[in-house]
Amino acid sequence: MSSPDNALQKGVYDRLVGYSPLTTALGGPKVYDHVPQGTDAPYVVIGDDTALDWDTKDKAGWEFTLTVHCWDFAASGRKSVKALLGFIYDALHQQEDTITVAGFALVQIRREFQTSFQETAVEGDSDSYYHGVARYRAVVQDI
Repeated sequence: MSSPDNALQKGVYDRLVGYSPLTTALGGPKVYDHVPQGTDAPYVVIGDDTALDWDTKDKAGWEFTLTVHCWDFAASGRKSVKALLGFIYDALHQQEDTITVAGFALVQIRREFQTSFQETAVEGDSDSYYHGVARYRAVVQDI
């Protein structure tokens, strides 16, 4: 039996690019796992994840953490990044019925952590960005 890692990431990706308040704020479906060079902020990145098995005697299950990042220019302010984090929350938090994990059942997804901070683009560069980070916990089981 395979793990739902990629199916969960695809389901989250599809939900984020299909959530119009987020894509409107981003100026398009700018959600990536690897940002193409030259991409202008704002954008969202589906980042690192973890997986823990919680199999029972007759059913396979997993608990995942997913980290979602967003960036915008400092000129847009922290307010912009917080708005993006809010749209991501609306799209994902407790939205099990709107996220498809092909071949598996998404039992629960919820945000467990969020932060925002300022950082420079490149050390010594005068450009700086606001960076938002949110971590979601997802419970997936075999169907």
